[in-house]
Amino acid sequence: MMQLVWIDIIIFFLIAGAGVILSQRIYRQDMETETSNVFEASFSNIENTLHFVENIAFNIMNDKTVKEALRAVNQEREDRYALVDDLYYRLITGSLVANDAVSIIVTDLEGRQYATGSLDYNLTEEEQEKIRLLMEERSSRTEPVWLERGNGQELLYGRELYDTPFGGHRPLGMILIRVNLDKMMAESRQGSLAKGNIVIFYHENPIYAGDKRIFDSPVLLDSVRKEKNGGSGRYFRTEGESEFPGITYLGYERYKEMMTSTNTLMIFFTAAILFILIASFLATARVVHHITAPIAFLSKKMKAVEEGDFSVQIDRDLLDTDIMEFEELAANFNLMTGEIGRLVEDNYLRTIKEKEYQIKVLQAQINPHFLYNTLDAINWLAMDSGRPEISSMVQSLATLFREATKQQQYLIPLREELTLLSCYVTIQKIRLEERLEVAFTIPEECMDMKIPKLSLQPILENSVKYAAEVTMKPCLIEIRARRKGNRLILCIWDNGPGIPEQILAQIRERRVPGNTGIGLLNIEERIQMLGGTGSGLKIYSRGQRAKRTRWRVHLATAARVKTPDARSGVFDLKKGRGTWITLCICQPGGESS
Repeated sequence: MMQLVWIDIIIFFLIAGAGVILSQRIYRQDMETETSNVFEASFSNIENTLHFVENIAFNIMNDKTVKEALRAVNQEREDRYALVDDLYYRLITGSLVANDAVSIIVTDLEGRQYATGSLDYNLTEEEQEKIRLLMEERSSRTEPVWLERGNGQELLYGRELYDTPFGGHRPLGMILIRVNLDKMMAESRQGSLAKGNIVIFYHENPIYAGDKRIFDSPVLLDSVRKEKNGGSGRYFRTEGESEFPGITYLGYERYKEMMTSTNTLMIFFTAAILFILIASFLATARVVHHITAPIAFLSKKMKAVEEGDFSVQIDRDLLDTDIMEFEELAANFNLMTGEIGRLVEDNYLRTIKEKEYQIKVLQAQINPHFLYNTLDAINWLAMDSGRPEISSMVQSLATLFREATKQQQYLIPLREELTLLSCYVTIQKIRLEERLEVAFTIPEECMDMKIPKLSLQPILENSVKYAAEVTMKPCLIEIRARRKGNRLILCIWDNGPGIPEQILAQIRERRVPGNTGIGLLNIEERIQMLGGTGSGLKIYSRGQRAKRTRWRVHLATAARVKTPDARSGVFDLKKGRGTWITLCICQPGGESS
């Protein structure tokens, strides 16, 4: 059973592990999709910002106030100071700055800066020189240039300002617009699980990066750009193209950081599975022990019975279980061992009795022919002397001895038993004359049923002894038989004064005084050998007026037998005293009904 439990636990663990791996993959795909969407939204926001910057630049290029102020400054006209004030006023109030992440710088030909916005105003000469060099390297004068500034936090837009909107021949200065992309990116990602980093390239050179290490570590930048999505890669990447020439986008995030929440969930889920696994194992082990321990205990007891110890009993306190089925099994086991022990003991005693009986029979068969010859000589002598009654007695006695010593089966048909009984009745009638009357009520269906040999003669002898010999009145004896299923029920009744209660009690207690009751006890033992300890005969003696009664006689199973009365027999028990003995004999080889 424990093997099945372990198999179930392993299957559960495998299913749970497969579920964890599958859920992790699904979560990873969802996070990749969400991160990609966030990157694309960020690219779109940056693109909108760049277009916004471009629109500001075009507005400045077309603004007459701005151009006139730059002309006055470059030409050092007397009205230049008033025009510069108009320039500042125009930049501030002309809605040119619509975002607090943007500042605008206008420079003249001498590099003087006129700035407005939320960021620091001044640009270094080095930054202005970089812008000029980029403008010289561009393929078209109308193409803007882009530059990283502020350690990668800001993006600097640059475009030349000419006397005409489309770049006439007289330059007036430059338009420089600074954008704080870090602030804009933080605002655009609020509420998103995906964070990641975005890099903006201008002609393959990074001009903005969320992770500032990109500007200091070319190896890191190269590793990110060469990474592929999925598999065992460390980064998830999303690329994008800008409408502005030379600008591309790259968004990336480490899988480890992207899956932080799912890793935490995995740890929690794994811990939960382990807890459930351990709890299930302990609970299952307890349940299995609760079931197998009583089974092992019962098996040990059954082994003792198998080895021949039928006195084994199961103590329910030692069984240590509250399962009703085991308690019932223990009770049935105790009942079974008790019954087996009794059956074995009965069979053993029966075997001993059979051996003793066989020995007695063998002893009785020693030289019986001498007795037969003697009785035969007496018979002929009686016939020669004209004494037929003596001849009849001798013939009956010889028949009894011959049948008693004959080696045949232990059980004989009732028909043959009645023949032997008639010989005994013949002898007693000659002796007692008219003082003895014997009646037989035997149905034909009972004649061939088996009965122990010479089992009726001792009972009839008992009736003669306690009825005919103790009174001068006629002794009436009735022998009845009836069949009930597989049982033969015999009843012998007499109308004598009955067996004295003291002697009857001694017979029932198997304490026979002298030779009294030996024949009855012998019959009872033989019947018990045939049908078990529950079988035997019942002796009822009526020292007072008889009453109708019922009693139960056991052999294989119980059978109810009514006392003979006027309606069912020759004699009426209500009219006298007497003794009656009932036998119940189960036929061999059949089942009791």
